[in-house]
Amino acid sequence: MRDAFLRYADKILPRRRERAPARSERQAPMVLKGAEKALAERDQQFRRGKRWTKAQLKELLEGPWSAQIRKLIAFLHKMQIEDGPLLLALLDELDYFQTADRNLRFHILAEIDDAIMMLRICNGLSPIDDALPGESLTIFQMVKEKFDPELVNHIWTGG
Repeated sequence: MRDAFLRYADKILPRRRERAPARSERQAPMVLKGAEKALAERDQQFRRGKRWTKAQLKELLEGPWSAQIRKLIAFLHKMQIEDGPLLLALLDELDYFQTADRNLRFHILAEIDDAIMMLRICNGLSPIDDALPGESLTIFQMVKEKFDPELVNHIWTGG
């Protein structure tokens, strides 16, 4: 009985093909070493991170705050370098971050951060230019304060 089953399985299951030995270096499989391997791993991790971020954004756009998030993202896509006060006004108008859970606020803050950094880079500025203690806050720091004042106070006071 067992032999009959094995014969039947041999017929329907795909056979595992043995790989022929490489006859030249051109035919040999590529094996990454050293810096090339590190770069390939970094690129793979970056692609995974981008997929995860995209999935998170898709989840947000399907959630209960989708209309407000779409409005904010549309603004971020057309925002200019001098539109910081308009961003703050839009966040005051939408006012969803006051009642949203911390996870949602974190993801929206990350989208705003990405947009501001990209805008700064496109305008020839450094991506990050946070104010030092005693200086007036930057637009991103003001946005962060709106989203999570406890975190900002914790950072600035060191406690």
